[in-house]
Amino acid sequence: MISFNLVPNNAAASAVFVEQEPVNRGTGSPVIPHKILIVGQYNAGKSPTVNTPQIILSKADACDRYGRGSMLSIMIEAAMKRSGTVPIYALPVADDDGAVKASGQVAVTGPATAAGTFAFYIAGQLVSVAVTAGMTANQLSAALTTAVNAKLDLPAVATDEYGTVDIECRWAGASGNQISLEMNLAAADATPAGFTVVVTDMASGATDPVLTTALASLGDTWYTEIANPYTENTPLTAIEAAGEARVDPGVKRPFAAFTGYTDTASNFLTYLGTRNSQWNTMVPVHGSPTPAYEIAAAMVGYFAAVQQSTPGRPCKGLTIPGVLANIANDLTYTSRNAIVLAGGSHTYNQGDGTVTVGDLVTTKTTEGGADTDDWRFSIIVPNLQFKIYAIETTFRGAPFDRAIVLADGDPPGPTYGVRPSTVKAYAINLVDNWVARGLSTSRDQIVEGIIAEIDGSNAGRINLAIPDVPSAGLRVLAAKLEWAFLV
Repeated sequence: MISFNLVPNNAAASAVFVEQEPVNRGTGSPVIPHKILIVGQYNAGKSPTVNTPQIILSKADACDRYGRGSMLSIMIEAAMKRSGTVPIYALPVADDDGAVKASGQVAVTGPATAAGTFAFYIAGQLVSVAVTAGMTANQLSAALTTAVNAKLDLPAVATDEYGTVDIECRWAGASGNQISLEMNLAAADATPAGFTVVVTDMASGATDPVLTTALASLGDTWYTEIANPYTENTPLTAIEAAGEARVDPGVKRPFAAFTGYTDTASNFLTYLGTRNSQWNTMVPVHGSPTPAYEIAAAMVGYFAAVQQSTPGRPCKGLTIPGVLANIANDLTYTSRNAIVLAGGSHTYNQGDGTVTVGDLVTTKTTEGGADTDDWRFSIIVPNLQFKIYAIETTFRGAPFDRAIVLADGDPPGPTYGVRPSTVKAYAINLVDNWVARGLSTSRDQIVEGIIAEIDGSNAGRINLAIPDVPSAGLRVLAAKLEWAFLV
């Protein structure tokens, strides 16, 4: 029996009625639209609505909202380099009331005995000063201060102290300690003759923002990837707790967070022992002059774009845009394997100074005190995001939105009756689509195990179980070459 919502039942005069109604015929799996969230701080003098996500249209938009050289503007620019059509939202957080800005220093003695170029780098970005023979240390510090402050997109500002230049982060917190201060990064760089330079690393930054309130503001919106700029325990714990809250069956909005790391591999292994969450992926580029917050944003942008275009596909071998390598600090396979087993990702330093992705790994290594590898590789998170979104979207729409529950085997009922067999048929259609996309494998095994049944204590509830088998990214290929000379 065909039912109509708008065609009058008492129509008698000649007419042709055409009523339209959008319905879900189960012809495929709904595709989750990815959405990036960048967490970070803004410059003094800016007044964004804190702890509230805000869509960002361009780098200029970010600079206008949060200030040039702010943590947020730098991270947003990094994410936009490879994010494609994936929308980017910022989540501005204020400096903690007790936060302290990181600072460093460049001390110079001279004078110069020959002309040259003074090549100083802040966060991997070149600040150069032309040097003439006879230039004094005071003259150089004044010129360097002017050059630093002329670069408005740098994350720090300079103050001339007559032969010494003080460098201070634009925002307050421990994250400012990530900013590298270095001389002569390029092969052609050389300190002009006569000058002696002592660089004091950025330090003393303290107390990153507490993210609990900010992350609680995400509500019912899907933010599939989050760039986290902080490596300290308090904000990371908040990220992990938010991940647990977002995967709750009543929320159904899990995210994949990414956090950068630039310290040594040995320190990374120690650090990983303090973390255990499937909702955060640590991306290390050991010894990189690129700050960890920028690494996180660059990785998130590329990762989200890949998952939007080819859901479930690993990012191995892709170049992380804008991230600089430390050529001297590469790893053996044994070191990489140890890092992966400890819950860490790894990257490769390339000869041209770029960085490519190895394995992206969540920090989840134990469950209930026992070792687990179920959540080891980060690709499982977007795989499950896709499926959660597909299940929710499918069964929230027609014909399920205004249905009544009928038992399998009952005589034919109204068109808005839904049976467990109906639910199972739609579930099978979803699984077929997941297999076709490479998100699941062993299709027959999954379908055979699907169960749909009316709940024993709630007549208006149908329970559905899908024993999914997610596809794994190819990581290891073991070949054996057997050979012998003919005799």
